Amino acid sequence: MLSKLKITLGIFLLLAVAGCGDYGKIYKSKDSQAKYKLAIELYNKKDYSRAVPLFEQLRDSYKNNLDSLEDVYIRTAYAYFYMKDYEYASMFFKDFTDNFSRSSRMIECAYMALYCDVLFVGDPELDQSKTGDVIEALQTFINYYPDSEYVGKCNEHIDELRAKRHTKAYNQVLQYFQMEEYKAASAAAVIAIKSYPDIPQKENLEFIAYKAQFLYAMNSVESKRVERLEKAQSLVDDYFYVNQMQGEHAKDAKETKDKIQKEITKLKSIL
Repeated sequence: MLSKLKITLGIFLLLAVAGCGDYGKIYKSKDSQAKYKLAIELYNKKDYSRAVPLFEQLRDSYKNNLDSLEDVYIRTAYAYFYMKDYEYASMFFKDFTDNFSRSSRMIECAYMALYCDVLFVGDPELDQSKTGDVIEALQTFINYYPDSEYVGKCNEHIDELRAKRHTKAYNQVLQYFQMEEYKAASAAAVIAIKSYPDIPQKENLEFIAYKAQFLYAMNSVESKRVERLEKAQSLVDDYFYVNQMQGEHAKDAKETKDKIQKEITKLKSIL
């Protein structure tokens, strides 16, 4: 993390020095007041890539000036946030909460760190392996600061992240099914239903669970087919138990169950 940060700051600095002679002079000087003035000016102009290297220098200069150091920390974090570098922004907001736990802006920064984590999660098709940790952290924030103005937003983020996990899980099952990886599709559908009981696509997952298992069984060798068909039949029964005959796939479920029973009867007569 730190090595990547040094590389990023190095790039910022090269761009900044190349683009402004006065900037280079101030950056190389020991005049903290001039650096702070220029950093604030650049920050207010939304020139964050040149403000950040100055703020980084000022963090060392203001070690004994807590009020100024607090301001520098927050501006650095927000600069990364506005540049949409949410990973670094979160790191600096969290660093702020560690170093300024008594600050009037501590809760704000604690929330912003979590908000950056939410944004860093990305779209459902991306890796969602850390989404559960972010949801847990948001819930912890709500538990610690139940009267905070950010509680409503945290609940919205939790709902958004859960929806992303649901979409990710469903899309993965659907992809297996469309690729005719029926064994994997059925298993993944069952896991998704157990993992996310409130998933909006639950009925479609129940459909894929039994349908994929049925197709997997029908493509199996005869010696394995009865056992696999019986599992498909059990999954059809699960579908009916939840949806009865009111489900979108009820007609297909009934037809599939009839096919399973006929096939099992035929196989048992010849095996």
